[in-house]
Amino acid sequence: MDKGGTPAYPNFFIVGAAKSGSTSLWMYLKQHPDIFMPEDIRMKEPAFFCKINGVHHHEGQEDRYLDLFSDAGDCKAVGEASTTYLTYPESAAWIQRVVPDAKVIVILRNPVGRAYSLYRWMVNHGHEWLTSFEAALEKEPDRRTDAEFFSGNPHTFYDYLYFESGLYSEQLARYFGVFPASQIKVILLDDLYRKPLETTREVYAFLGVDDSFEPEIKVHNKAEYRPASIRLHFLLSRLKHRYRHTRRGHLAEILFDLNISLFKLKWPKIDDAVRARLAEAYRSDIQATQRMTGKDLSAWLD
Repeated sequence: MDKGGTPAYPNFFIVGAAKSGSTSLWMYLKQHPDIFMPEDIRMKEPAFFCKINGVHHHEGQEDRYLDLFSDAGDCKAVGEASTTYLTYPESAAWIQRVVPDAKVIVILRNPVGRAYSLYRWMVNHGHEWLTSFEAALEKEPDRRTDAEFFSGNPHTFYDYLYFESGLYSEQLARYFGVFPASQIKVILLDDLYRKPLETTREVYAFLGVDDSFEPEIKVHNKAEYRPASIRLHFLLSRLKHRYRHTRRGHLAEILFDLNISLFKLKWPKIDDAVRARLAEAYRSDIQATQRMTGKDLSAWLD
């Protein structure tokens, strides 16, 4: 809240990377009595400070965005977690213009595993129709330069760039270029998993709240199944979106869920040759990210 008691902009942002643990960190941070974040998982990523596929979907809806934080009360730290803010080129400067004193949290993950995890997530949510990770990687250069795909794809453009969205150094440079380093906290998913309490307390300290608070740490090793048919899954996703709130849309949603839950097919591990090729392709960017952040990323280079 501002001094007049009206909702104000958040003062910290978890900006990504996608599929790198932002949901886990959101769960740990929002438990702290001096931290406010929107409670509902559906409101976790409002993506206010970016243009999705070139369009600012929240234009004219500033009050609606600020209402997400209307219950913050006297919390010292008020934040949100939109992973699109890392990949979308305009987000860093936009956030800095509106909230120049904002604190920025970035979670990074080995880009090879993150790329494959993002592909699986896109398939499972019905956004991707290409039936293999290899095919999606092969198609990426065409998608990158296709103006029609940029504005007309069914999700968010940069999430289809599975390889490119893992090139962290350029994305981080946009934030280090407009914010002082003291306002940026970079953590690794490896640390959040291996030592969640210690890592979360580091973030508490960064946000200026009591870092002795101990949140409930839960590890969710939920089995991740894949659709029996990826193309059918995509089609059903389009149908349930197009005909939502109708009987046809409801039927499509039931079939969409059954396409995953009925067969319980496990995702295969990433192909060794693909992993090796990606690791080599990411090598120079990992080294640049290591220099920029001061983080030891040698395990990603192994």
